Amino acid sequence: MMSGGPFPVILSGMTAPFVSALAIVLAVSAVQAWQAPDYGALWEKATPFPEFLENVKARQKDWKTRFANAAVDAGALNDARALPGRRRILAVATDRCSDSAWALPFIAKLAAVVPEKLELRVINPREGGRIQQLHLTPDGRVATPTVVVLDENNRYMGGWVERPAELQTWYIRNKPNITSDELYAHVSKWYADDAGRSTIRELLIILGRTAAEGK
Repeated sequence: MMSGGPFPVILSGMTAPFVSALAIVLAVSAVQAWQAPDYGALWEKATPFPEFLENVKARQKDWKTRFANAAVDAGALNDARALPGRRRILAVATDRCSDSAWALPFIAKLAAVVPEKLELRVINPREGGRIQQLHLTPDGRVATPTVVVLDENNRYMGGWVERPAELQTWYIRNKPNITSDELYAHVSKWYADDAGRSTIRELLIILGRTAAEGK
């Protein structure tokens, strides 16, 4: 979820329903200065993604296979290279979380191919719980992954929570009406078909912002 400020031009060309759904997931009340975590301290505590990946225990095959096979399309690569400054991506996540295991390997691959612009670190919910509390899902839950983007001075630029907008909207709408097996079968298929493209596209919206827009 992303606080305040207009969406950048990267949204141009998207359909109105997608933009509306994206706004639901990304919109979050502005983080007031007195509420803000010490992002610099949390960044220092966080684990660089390669080290995190090396030590995953749960869903190990999913994490490692997805990172190894993740592809970044040319448009996303060009957008990342064109960012106006370096960005720090801080993810509150656990290895056992299925949504984290779908999102973070693709974010990590983007960071790996543009290291001059991006770095991803991971922090556990015990340390990063304050970040989660400030970035609830549209239906009011604390969730993993919760991802925040910082500039190189650790100023907050925006956040992204749990799932891409299209999938999150579908999930919230259908969760009360179908079985858990049906729910997660759809989620898994959607993620596999999407192959990280929506996660990267939505994250790039935040990455392209300025710290002033993130206030």
